[in-house]
Amino acid sequence: MAPKSGRESAIEQDHVNASAALDALVANIKSNVNLDGALHPALDKLAEYDRANSSDFLLTLKVYLENDCNAQKCGRILFLHRNSLVYRIRRIQEIAGCDLSDPAERAYLRLSLLLR
Repeated sequence: MAPKSGRESAIEQDHVNASAALDALVANIKSNVNLDGALHPALDKLAEYDRANSSDFLLTLKVYLENDCNAQKCGRILFLHRNSLVYRIRRIQEIAGCDLSDPAERAYLRLSLLLR
C-alpha cells in the first residue's frame, strides 16, 4: 500500500479530531443538561417495539443515520439485502411516526441517539 499524502493524513486527523470533539460535547451535555423529555420520542417507541417483537429497528435506524442514509452501506453493515433494509426503514417510520426524508428530523434523531 502506498504511503498517505500529507493531505490524506490531515483529513484523517481532522476526522479523528471531529469525532473526539463530538464525543466530548455529548459527554458534556449528558452530564450538565436534564434530557428528560428532550430526546426524540421515536426512540422510546422503537425500543418498546423491539422489546415486544424481538426486532432490531432501533439498531437499524442508528446504523442508517450514522451512514448518511446510504442504503447500500447500511445493508452491508447489517448483512441485509437492500429490499429488506428498505422495508425496515418504512416500518421504522410507521412505528415511530417519523419522516426520515426530513433533514431536521434526521438530525434530531441522530442527536437523540448520541445522547441516549
